[in-house]
Amino acid sequence: MLDFEARKRLMCLIIVLLFAVGWPIMSSTYLLFHPSNGTGDNNLSFGFNLITELLGLILLRVALKSQGRSFKELGWAFKFTDIGHALLLYLCFYVLEIVLVLFVPHLRSEPENIGFLKSNITLFYFLFIIVNPFFEELIVRAYGITEFLHFFKKEEIAVLASTLIQTSYHLYQGAVPAILNGLLFFIFSIYFAKKEAHYSYYSGSWIF
Repeated sequence: MLDFEARKRLMCLIIVLLFAVGWPIMSSTYLLFHPSNGTGDNNLSFGFNLITELLGLILLRVALKSQGRSFKELGWAFKFTDIGHALLLYLCFYVLEIVLVLFVPHLRSEPENIGFLKSNITLFYFLFIIVNPFFEELIVRAYGITEFLHFFKKEEIAVLASTLIQTSYHLYQGAVPAILNGLLFFIFSIYFAKKEAHYSYYSGSWIF
């Protein structure tokens, strides 16, 4: 039986994740089965996503503050060495990806529904590129793993849950690209769980 503080912490986790990734997961799943030709107002889409991600980060801040916590408890810290760690993690991923493709050629699949990423750079597009890594890595990776680890007491479950959530809203790229993305997310999640240092994820995600 959870006490009041534990129930409050669990409710905050549910609310933050539902608000932050509920819609992205649903829209991504829809696009997996109903690919888009990429036509539409991409600038409007970037503006909408930017606002929702900023609101998600604000909601996370409020949830943490209501529990007397801060981003620092999620491993938020800056070290120049983290940038090097991020690059090494990506190098490991790309080497592993090359090996997998050599043995399983069908894994060489171009991502779908990414026409919006090739659109002209606008203010909303630029700001989205800046904010998105904070949104993904702070909420899904740092916050998600920290809370799952708190409730389940098992590192494996926390890592797997975070990886599955992040992979699920990348399904719009197609099943195979999403699986490869999931492998990358899995590597970063393991690193976070072991090191509990977040900034390298932001550095790596921004580079990616």
